[in-house]
Amino acid sequence: MTSLEKDSQDACASALRRYGFVPKRRGILLQPRGVKDVTGWLGLNLATWALPAKMQINPVVGVRHVPLEKALVELADWKAPVACVSKPLGYLMPRNTFAQWDFPAGGDLVAIAEDLAAAVAGFGQPFIDKWANWDTFSEGVTDAGLLLDNQKLFVLPLVAAINGDRRRAESLIEQELDRIDDAPDVYSKSYRLFAEKFAARRF
Repeated sequence: MTSLEKDSQDACASALRRYGFVPKRRGILLQPRGVKDVTGWLGLNLATWALPAKMQINPVVGVRHVPLEKALVELADWKAPVACVSKPLGYLMPRNTFAQWDFPAGGDLVAIAEDLAAAVAGFGQPFIDKWANWDTFSEGVTDAGLLLDNQKLFVLPLVAAINGDRRRAESLIEQELDRIDDAPDVYSKSYRLFAEKFAARRF
């Protein structure tokens, strides 16, 4: 890791601490919410192609629901901490487009980090606040367009199971198993394993 990478990320972590974000591991910060089973989530995606002249950071905001995270880690081999729902910050800002912050060598990294943190607080925090509510998340995530195709049929059955509707969870899994049949690709293999593990798990 170059000095610019480290200094830029350290500046961001310091600026974001003011808004309650605590580093979990490099590039991932969590925002405790005073509720045991949910935290805000923030990923700092790095673009290092222009090093050593500059580094760029694209923030992605999200929410981590711990019971769902535990199930995804256990049954689908996802890596914690898991953002159960997330969105790049730029698409929550007025221009609704990809946004990243440039951290140039010799630049005022603290000021740039403060600007990034203020944007997270101003535009990302409402997203976190909305989806941190489990009822809002579990009722709305199906149609929100926030889950990738390769995530959806892992997440939605687990949401149903956590909510006590195992029959719906099993129905969703069966539909996906029928769709993939015995396809040999990585997703299909992992989904069949997920289905086996799900069948043996109690919620």
